[in-house]
Amino acid sequence: MGLRRSLTFSSWGYALILCSILISWGLWLGSMWYLDDWYENRFKYPAKVGSHTATLLMCWAFILATRFRPVERLFGGLDKVYKAHRYIGEAAFFIVFLHPIFLGLVSWSEGGGFWSYLWFSDNWVRNTGIIALLVFTILVILSLYWKIRYHRWKRSHDFFGLLLVLIIAHGVMAQGEIMRYPLLLAWFALWCGIGLAAYVYIRLLYRWLGPQYDYVVERVEDRGDRILELHLKPLGRPLRHLPGQFCYISMDSQAVSREPHPFSISSPPESPLIRLSIKQLGDWTRSLSGSSAGELARIWGPYGHFADHFLTQQGPPPVLIGGGIGITPFLSMIASEACAQHPGPITMIYSTARKDGAVYAPEIAARAEALPQLRFISHISDEQGFMDEAYLKEQIGELRDYRYFLCGPQVMMDALSTILRDAKVPLERIISEDFDIR
Repeated sequence: MGLRRSLTFSSWGYALILCSILISWGLWLGSMWYLDDWYENRFKYPAKVGSHTATLLMCWAFILATRFRPVERLFGGLDKVYKAHRYIGEAAFFIVFLHPIFLGLVSWSEGGGFWSYLWFSDNWVRNTGIIALLVFTILVILSLYWKIRYHRWKRSHDFFGLLLVLIIAHGVMAQGEIMRYPLLLAWFALWCGIGLAAYVYIRLLYRWLGPQYDYVVERVEDRGDRILELHLKPLGRPLRHLPGQFCYISMDSQAVSREPHPFSISSPPESPLIRLSIKQLGDWTRSLSGSSAGELARIWGPYGHFADHFLTQQGPPPVLIGGGIGITPFLSMIASEACAQHPGPITMIYSTARKDGAVYAPEIAARAEALPQLRFISHISDEQGFMDEAYLKEQIGELRDYRYFLCGPQVMMDALSTILRDAKVPLERIISEDFDIR
């Protein structure tokens, strides 16, 4: 089976979401046509578009959070799924405002007050909608626009299930067209049921039912530049991963809390141990230095499709560009047997701000010496400036002749993507891995 990458996969994922929305609209308008039950006030149509679409998108947001394999494949990697999860959640939040705004316009056009639909009253149908809207606003601000600690950010997501229950209660109490039209009722009952089931799974059951493996810490190494390595030995069946994939890990340690955190696997699939190379940036990762050998860990995964095109060993020669701790998936890729058997040239560019920050340069250089097809380039931005088109051409020649794998700070990946697109590199040859999943 041919492997395709993020652009095509993401298109299919978003297309499926769009199709579900169009079906919803079709069932709604088709039922109105069949029953000859049209609205007298035209402002009701965008109001219902807002409520129907936002509810459906919320259910999709829950589905995208489950980490299910089919969903991951549909979007081309879990990092792309979480990006879609954010986009869909934001879209649901802004679209839902169509509902109270246009219902207010309905009231205003019929001689009533516009603001009555935007604040509390003695009408509890409206009040449940306003409560849901306020809860939605607070949760979106905490989740997307206010930088809070990771464990609190995770905890804020626990309340989204309550939000969906409020929305369902509001719809039932309103006794609108969803409750009156049997096909539309069945459609939304199905989606709300799936959404609630997805919420229960990821928030309550994933810890026990997800793809999990028991490991023990064999050793903890400080590599310098605030990079800590966990070397983990399996207790029982091991996790089987592909080069470039990542996992979630929860530690049974006094040093850190137990919520799962995602990290790239920097060891190759052939290694008997799992190595996680972790940049100590937040409270949890900084506290991880207090972990010690013998502590238990639980791993979920593996996830990600970053190296799919690399593993097919087809197409233009690969250029791997890792910035800072974004080097981690490439460490797994170049150390793998798949890299050793790669028939063509491979270029690995490792970019760090300072020379002493390139802690994996000796490891990469040793692998390049062992593999004649692997070329290693170390880039130090404080000395050489940021990578630009001239630098890349100097190192590899004509930019359109390669396929690019990018992982690193978002600003670096955005800048390189722009440079490559301006150089007429086809989009399907620019493959990036987003490691900030918030």
